[in-house]
Amino acid sequence: MRSDYSENKKNRVGLRYAINGLKYAFKNEINIRIHFLIALLVLIAGFVLTISVLEWVLLLLMIGFVITAELLNTAVETMLDYLAPQWHPMAGSIKDLTAGAVLVTSIVAFIIGLIIFLPKIVELVFN
Repeated sequence: MRSDYSENKKNRVGLRYAINGLKYAFKNEINIRIHFLIALLVLIAGFVLTISVLEWVLLLLMIGFVITAELLNTAVETMLDYLAPQWHPMAGSIKDLTAGAVLVTSIVAFIIGLIIFLPKIVELVFN
């Protein structure tokens, strides 16, 4: 059975789907907006405090990890809401696990941010 719709769909560029996913998350999830806002503030702090190339790499990696974790969490939650519209303890546990992954990633990013920025802030304040 031939479907023109599925053929057209296969020929689309995957980037469009990725951008749609980012738009969906940004529109529907406050946490992704918070993560992007914090990332923007961290990037500004990096420029203001003139961090090293290695510090930039670490910050960008952590920003990418946190946002990726949040996007995966949103995808899992959305999928579970679709597949299991009634509350189920297993669906709740799965959502808790993915939220926990975001929390762990965010804590590690925060600690790395402290390691990078705290000495620079202390030096700026006390010198």
